[in-house]
Amino acid sequence: MQKKYIIAALAAGALLTACDHIDEADRLIYVEPTVAQRTVLVEDYTGQKCVNCPNATTVLNEIVETYGEENVIPVAIHCGPFGLTNAQGLVTTAGTTYWNAFFTATQGQPVAKVNRGQKIDDYNTWASAVSEELKRPTDVSITLKADYDSLSRQMTVTTDVLGKVGEEQKLQLWLLENGIVAIQSLPSGGADRQYVHNHVLREALNGEWGEVITLGESATTVSHTYTLDAKYNAENCDIVAFTYTDSGVTQAKKASLISE
Repeated sequence: MQKKYIIAALAAGALLTACDHIDEADRLIYVEPTVAQRTVLVEDYTGQKCVNCPNATTVLNEIVETYGEENVIPVAIHCGPFGLTNAQGLVTTAGTTYWNAFFTATQGQPVAKVNRGQKIDDYNTWASAVSEELKRPTDVSITLKADYDSLSRQMTVTTDVLGKVGEEQKLQLWLLENGIVAIQSLPSGGADRQYVHNHVLREALNGEWGEVITLGESATTVSHTYTLDAKYNAENCDIVAFTYTDSGVTQAKKASLISE
C-alpha cells in the first residue's frame, strides 16, 4: 500500500505570508495506513426510488478502492420505503426481512450496517466505520470456493471455517449479481433507466439467517449445491460467505461464481 499524507495545519502567521517557502518536511505528515485484520462486510440498505442512494454508492465504491476488494465486501440490499417492487425492481424477500428486523418504520435511506454493527445513516461516515472495523482482530478465517456447471446451471458452494474450537457461530451464504441495468432515481432529479447496479443481493442461499456451525480443531466444511435461476447472469454473480454472532460479523469472504 502506498504511503498516504495529510496537509499539516499552518501556523496563523504563515497564513499571512502564503508566499513564504515552507519545507516539505514541515508541510506533510506521514499517516500510517490501516493494516487489515479482517474482511469487513458493508450492508448498504438502498432503494431505486432513493435519490441520495447513488451518492452513497459512490462513497462505498471509493471505500472499496481505498482498502481493496479483498478487505471490504459491499452488498447492495434493495428494500424499504424506497425499494422498487415492479418488473424492474430489485427488492428481495431476504432484503425485506433484514429491513424489518433491523430498522423502524421511520428509517430513511440510504443506511448501512458495517459488520452488523449499529446503523449508520450518514454515508460520509461509512469510511471511518470501515477503517475501525479493519483494525479489529478476529480468530475466524474463511476459505470459499464455488464450482459452476454452465450446462445444468448447478453451483456447488464450499466453505471452510476455522476459529475458536467449540464455538458456535452462524454461517450465511449470499448470491450477489453485478452489472444489472435498471432504473434509479438520481440526486439531480429524474431517473436513469440505464443505471448499472452492482453487488446486488439476489438470494440468501442457506436461509435468511444462515445456519449454525460448530468450529473444531480442523476446518468446519459446509457444502451446498444449488441451481442458479435462469434470470441471473452467471458471469456476473458472486458468492459471499460470512460468519456472525449476536455481537456482529466475525469474518467474511467473497468469490466469483465463475473462476477466471
